[in-house]
Amino acid sequence: MRICIDARSLYDVPTGLGRYAANIVSAIAAIDRENEYYVVRRPSRHGPLANQPNFREIFLPYDISSARNILTGAQVINALHADLYHALFHFLPRGVYARRVVITLHDLIWVKHAHLADGLCWRRWVKGSLGNLGIRMAMTSACHIIAISESTRKAAICCGVPSDKITTIHHGVAPVWGGDDDATDHLPDICRGCRFVFVLGNSLPYKNIPRLLCAFARVAEDNSDLFLALAGRGEGASYLMRLAHRVGLSDRVLMLGSLTDDQVRACFVHALFFAFPSLVEGFGLPVLEAMASGCPVLTSNRSSLSEIGSTYAVLVNPHDVASIAEGMQSLLTDTALRHRLSIQGQRWAASFTWKKSASQTIALYHQLFGEVFPCEPIARYSG
Repeated sequence: MRICIDARSLYDVPTGLGRYAANIVSAIAAIDRENEYYVVRRPSRHGPLANQPNFREIFLPYDISSARNILTGAQVINALHADLYHALFHFLPRGVYARRVVITLHDLIWVKHAHLADGLCWRRWVKGSLGNLGIRMAMTSACHIIAISESTRKAAICCGVPSDKITTIHHGVAPVWGGDDDATDHLPDICRGCRFVFVLGNSLPYKNIPRLLCAFARVAEDNSDLFLALAGRGEGASYLMRLAHRVGLSDRVLMLGSLTDDQVRACFVHALFFAFPSLVEGFGLPVLEAMASGCPVLTSNRSSLSEIGSTYAVLVNPHDVASIAEGMQSLLTDTALRHRLSIQGQRWAASFTWKKSASQTIALYHQLFGEVFPCEPIARYSG
């Protein structure tokens, strides 16, 4: 087959979408030496995703989710005469043509939870309107949909997608997160010598950082040497610091900004636990990366996070500050619980591999043409 993979969700700035694009393409290349692949990318400082004869990269200067991409034809892609076109993000260029069209559906936040997707009303309205339209058009136009979690799959079915049109294929966890060194060399200086809880994520409303700060204020009273180390992107850092000041924690919150993967892993390794109480997520890869690093996890009992955290994390109600505080307190006071979650979490995370994700993706490609490709079983659900 001639397969076109649209990987324009890969940016120079690290994102979860980019991590998926880079890892799934590299893992597919490691398995499949037979099919012919064209990888569509934005110009980037990233090197080739696959160095082998059956992979070729094509660069387009605009984003797959941009209005220019959605509203203009897909001349470059159509000129490839692909048997299968796979968009690694849930938008499609208008007029894209291939014998089979597949999208990866990451979440339905812009469709079902637009009020949580951006802090500014006007931007939320504009992006929400375009996002809702673009995602719904893509789900309707695609021959098949890959959902990155069962939670995302069920949400899509609730939006009218036929159950036999959508398959769950989980993300993997790169082996680098499971190293056995203490990563001290990469720990941010401000965290050295500190007893801290680690938080990772942008400042958008669905990440739920304000409630986490309020919960931390409750447990901080009995833990005078405890800090909250907050890393991530977003223009809301100043608002979070003002909130920290209002609850009397301005000297107990460490604002780390954007970190490298090595620095993130070092924080996982040295933190008491990782807190990720999002209101909604399509998958929640940082939860598994923390587990792979041996870090106990506190996360939400909502959306995909209860699925990914399973019984190997402390699950809390993300809408309830008291529930978050209670979960934090249990992890702070129960050393045996932290040890158990560290060991069990590493084993659980090890079952999520990019090799498995890639083999299931390739098998789906063949399945759409009535062919068989040997792989680990694709997740099938009846819910």
